[in-house]
Amino acid sequence: MRKAILTRTYTAISLWMLMGIILLFSGCGYHRQDSSAQLPSWVRTIYIQPFENRSIELKFAPWITEDLRKEFLRDSRLTLAPKEEADVILTGRIESVYTSGLSYTRHDRAVERRVTASISAVLKDAKTGQIIWKTADIRRQEAFYVDNTLMRTEGLKEAALQKASRNIAEIIHHRITGAF
Repeated sequence: MRKAILTRTYTAISLWMLMGIILLFSGCGYHRQDSSAQLPSWVRTIYIQPFENRSIELKFAPWITEDLRKEFLRDSRLTLAPKEEADVILTGRIESVYTSGLSYTRHDRAVERRVTASISAVLKDAKTGQIIWKTADIRRQEAFYVDNTLMRTEGLKEAALQKASRNIAEIIHHRITGAF
């Protein structure tokens, strides 16, 4: 009797292990919607157009544009060029920026807030306008503390937006160049 129970237990364990191995090697089928662009060999220069801004954060679009330019300057694969001389043009749009509460005191006073930015971007052939790469939604969130003064809180929010800008620029650069 005991031997039969042990045999069933070992059989069950073996089956679970076999199923685990099969699942491990079969993969989950997940893939990113906007995988890294396989840039054609003729692409050597890029123009980064100032980002369009649909948010009320006026400084955010110039920050992203500048941070993207810095990312491409650091990397030697693509060289920044004027629009008339570029092989490809990168355009983008800030779809939204909103702030929400993150943590509160027991009297419902915000202690920490979070800023969330949503961006879309498109890389096009400068001559034909053909889309080489695009992404519909890059989201970044950054937390910041709420201070007793409005000016200090706005400064902390601005720092969070600048950090989000740098992260977004890095993500876009990596997705375009495939530099992971």
